[in-house]
Amino acid sequence: MFITKKMLMALGSACVVLSQPHAAAAERVNLGDFLMSKSPAIAPSMSLNYTLATKVDFDKMAGGFSIEQAAFSLPLTAPIYLNDQHAFVFGIDYNAAWLESDSPLGNVDLHDFRFMVRWMYRQPGSKWSWTARLSPGVATDGSSMTSDDFVVSGQAGFRYRSSDRFAWLGGVAFSVDGMESRVIPGIGFQWMPIDEVIVRLTGPSLKASWRPHDDWLLHAGVWSAGSTWNVENNGNSFDIRLKSFQAGIGVEHRLSEKVWLGLWAGATISNELEIDTDSGNEVFKDDADSGWFARIGIRKVLW
Repeated sequence: MFITKKMLMALGSACVVLSQPHAAAAERVNLGDFLMSKSPAIAPSMSLNYTLATKVDFDKMAGGFSIEQAAFSLPLTAPIYLNDQHAFVFGIDYNAAWLESDSPLGNVDLHDFRFMVRWMYRQPGSKWSWTARLSPGVATDGSSMTSDDFVVSGQAGFRYRSSDRFAWLGGVAFSVDGMESRVIPGIGFQWMPIDEVIVRLTGPSLKASWRPHDDWLLHAGVWSAGSTWNVENNGNSFDIRLKSFQAGIGVEHRLSEKVWLGLWAGATISNELEIDTDSGNEVFKDDADSGWFARIGIRKVLW
């Protein structure tokens, strides 16, 4: 059997056609367009952690409050592509909290469950990436289910990659619960001064991560740790608003190829507890002293 010149040309043309989808896939939008690197410090992960915050005293009122929390986060899918420019990611988040306080509501068990959908967009070759996230769910004590228990939060923003080691971030975050709506604009950045270090400012959170060894990660940062829940008490509906920041350091050790065990410790600052009725009337509000927190967690890097 002889191979003619025409046959070689036809085979070459077929190889070019077959290779085109792979070239397009390399240029399509992906999670890397919103991250500084593929470091496990910031990689999408399934995680489970437990946090204990010590009791803090109220500034004006007698007594104080403390809180324990267990949180679970699960990305449900890798990016689902509509085309090279548009992709979606889905996930769920659950947070259980046990609040002990000397407030009018006393001790309460609290639950926050959210379903997350995230949209990503980038034109091939562009330095600009765009994203939006919507997280509807419930924030409740679980005693009953009313419209006040339903909450929605989300964000819309951009990322501009000015270099391989620096990117600007910007956008707005919003939340809507049964009694209040909030919209907060913000600006931030991602910076990788060297391959092993990543610094991120996203909204009210500033975090830095250093990987001194393949099996170790060191972290430091300040981040928001507050939330809002709707609760029922004696037939009445109330909103509990916890405002708090945590400033701490952490260490993670790799147990296997993609599984990491982490320990965190630090201070809780800017603490405030507020309770409002369903009509918006303030029942209780007071700042509290600073305290301490500790956290243990395990996570598996998914992709």
